[in-house]
Amino acid sequence: MTPLQLMIRLTRMTIVALTLAVLPGAACSRDNPSPPEMRAVPAEAIGVVSVGPDQAGPIVTDTDHTSVYAFDAAGTLLGQIQGGAIDLSRVLSWRRGFTTATADSVVTVTDTGRYSIPIDENIVEGAVRDTQSGRSLFWFNTGRPDGPGTAYRNNYVLTSPDGEFHTGSVPGMVFSAAHCGDRVYGVVADVESLMSDQQTIPHRLYELPVDGGEPLLRGEWAYPAGFRTTSRASVCWADGTAIYNIYGSGEARYSENGEPASELVRIDTATGAHTESPVDTSGHVAVIRPNTLTLVNDRLYWIGMADGAVLSLPLAGASEVREEWTLPAKGFGHQATVTGTTVAHLDDTGDTPEYTEYDLLTGERTRETIALPWLKSIAHSRTESGRNRYVVTGVACLPS
Repeated sequence: MTPLQLMIRLTRMTIVALTLAVLPGAACSRDNPSPPEMRAVPAEAIGVVSVGPDQAGPIVTDTDHTSVYAFDAAGTLLGQIQGGAIDLSRVLSWRRGFTTATADSVVTVTDTGRYSIPIDENIVEGAVRDTQSGRSLFWFNTGRPDGPGTAYRNNYVLTSPDGEFHTGSVPGMVFSAAHCGDRVYGVVADVESLMSDQQTIPHRLYELPVDGGEPLLRGEWAYPAGFRTTSRASVCWADGTAIYNIYGSGEARYSENGEPASELVRIDTATGAHTESPVDTSGHVAVIRPNTLTLVNDRLYWIGMADGAVLSLPLAGASEVREEWTLPAKGFGHQATVTGTTVAHLDDTGDTPEYTEYDLLTGERTRETIALPWLKSIAHSRTESGRNRYVVTGVACLPS
């Protein structure tokens, strides 16, 4: 592992949800027989949860795993996918399908089949998808796998539900990406500058062709050191001409008072031209839960990392963040993902893990709470190597 990868691993210990310990190889206690390997999305499945080693522990080994489990409306375990252990894996869903990543493959599962793309990675840097088409992008903190003489890079995989895929890489580190229909964009920072004491950091906007080919450089600019996205997933304007994200300094990202103010950043996807406008986070920590930043009717919505608050901000006009409603779980003992306007929520703060779906805009429950006792029954188990614990890394609904 490179020094930068180790730095990122240690930094993320403060923001990644350290939720529930689970042993994939035993994902099933005496009360739950081992589920079959998923070859397609089970017809009864309503949700999926990803599980992998806790990145806060020692480096994972070849004997450990990252897995995804599907469950039905009664909380019954229906099937699993298992692969090599990778840090910070996600599971992204759309209508009756999902994509996830293990150390050895990026896997797409639909109601008709399953497709795997071989990789060799150890840290998921981020993931985005287009909920209409099911196309997804996963990128990885690849580093310098060919030695110190090579440029630091992030590899990526573009997938589609029909099994088509493309792989590529960009020099540097992808701070955020956006899947805008049939176009994909990544905002990339220069790693050498990040590791130096430079006051400004070069940024580049790349378009990642969904039909393969080399990444296309769309624009270049510089931002102050420490000023970066608070979400790995940016959102797209309706016609794909711009992407949006909330940026902030280190103080803004982690301050309990949300100070100094964050910035709403708009980036033109054709040229990289960018504008910034101040954002008053109203006392909320600026860091956004992964895969919750969403654009609905010209208003951004997202879920705070620590307090579970559902927040919103207009793209034009008022600069003050509005608290819409709050998830019932606080702190890091829960996971949430937004698909369309559905919030899939897994709460592990009580005696039994509970899965619930909410409407993003109103906070109303759209599915009754489902108990997942099998998840708790294997909590706090060690990985096969005994060097880490397993944790829930993501949750997603499976829309009909």
